[in-house]
Amino acid sequence: MSKILSTLAAAAFSLFVATSASAGPATDLVRTKQAQLFKVIAEPASDAQQTKLNQLFDEMIAYDEFAARSLGEKWSERSDAEKKRFSTLLTELVRANYRKNIKKLIDFDVSYDKEGASDGATTVTTLAKPKRQSKEPDIEVEFRLQTIGGKLKVVDIVTEKASMVKTFRSQFLKVLNKDGFEALIGKMQKKLDKLNKGS
Repeated sequence: MSKILSTLAAAAFSLFVATSASAGPATDLVRTKQAQLFKVIAEPASDAQQTKLNQLFDEMIAYDEFAARSLGEKWSERSDAEKKRFSTLLTELVRANYRKNIKKLIDFDVSYDKEGASDGATTVTTLAKPKRQSKEPDIEVEFRLQTIGGKLKVVDIVTEKASMVKTFRSQFLKVLNKDGFEALIGKMQKKLDKLNKGS
């Protein structure tokens, strides 16, 4: 799960490479929010820093869409209370993974290669390359955005052709179908506790 979520952190403020020829509103949003995130992550750790990071995450990501899509057809089977529990926990997992992995990619140069459309979403394709000579491979990350409540929001992230939403769905439904909703919540909570302990 952390490997997929880590791809949310795909750029550093001082390393952005402009590709304005095909830029559009979605590209501008992703670039701007990522720049702001890396500016804040460079600040000393504090409650104030954490609050600012969470605010930026919230402005960029449509957590409720991630939650609904991650459970697929099983989403409608959940009660309102269960949907709230799942969405709240998924939100915290996304934030925790984002915080953890932003710092890992500060040595990458990122280019914004194109903005297009796919499956009803606007796509922003980026390519992250190691800044220094390294055996680390280039990473292609595609942000998929839709207008939610009048604002563009990220509803999926595709890394090297692997969709975060589809990966979540596969993982979550495997647990849900085998062991039930409470078991799924328990596993998600354990993962969150582990991430928070290591941060």
